[in-house]
Amino acid sequence: MKRVLLAAGLLLAGCQAAPGPTAAASCSLPAATVLEQSGDPHGANGRLLQVWEIADDPALWGEGTPVSEGYRDFLSKVVATGIETDPVKLLQASPATGNLKINNDLVVSRAAEWIRPAGCFEKYLVGYQHARIDTFVAPTEFMAMVLRSADGARLRIYFYTINQDGIGRVSPVSEPALADVKQGWRVVLGMHTHAFHPGQPMLDGILAPSIADADFNANFSESGGMQSAWITNGIHTVRIPAEAFGLFRRE
Repeated sequence: MKRVLLAAGLLLAGCQAAPGPTAAASCSLPAATVLEQSGDPHGANGRLLQVWEIADDPALWGEGTPVSEGYRDFLSKVVATGIETDPVKLLQASPATGNLKINNDLVVSRAAEWIRPAGCFEKYLVGYQHARIDTFVAPTEFMAMVLRSADGARLRIYFYTINQDGIGRVSPVSEPALADVKQGWRVVLGMHTHAFHPGQPMLDGILAPSIADADFNANFSESGGMQSAWITNGIHTVRIPAEAFGLFRRE
């Protein structure tokens, strides 16, 4: 128990430490352009679709801590609850059966290759959503689609949430991404959250695609050229390359 608390304390300390000469650079995003918004932003059914268009910043892809009060609060609550965050243990604890278990077991078998600590980009978006609705009060999901310009210099990042424990139809982000592909943009990755659900092992920060996720990944790789699918819980992220999409069960 002391070892767990010490590790958690180091996580929180890492969040609070000032950057040193060898520290990973922090990242942040400017104000986004809102494409669609309705409902209470901090309540159920608060719908948001927005887009950032920015110069590609290496700090986004590093392991730094974002400039984000939302993420700071999220991390402090991870520490306070003392929840399990080991991604393989979470997958192994899941009572999933059938094809869902096959997908979970596939990720476990490739954990060393595919799972890594969440990067600055994932942390920023998790903190952004946590600031909308506290993860440990009402777990919710978001979907992000990241595209790179033809010259490789710019990113276009779509972000979509309905402040629910699920996304439903992903067309609000997939359709504009497909339109951008026709204009020469490339879909670098699609990312969504599987939030922590303490006491619900079927859902608790599971870093493996659901059947619906696996189906979308395969279809969107074919139609939009998506290169990678990421699932994050804010502490770790699984990054599945497109060439592995066909390994997952889709029905």
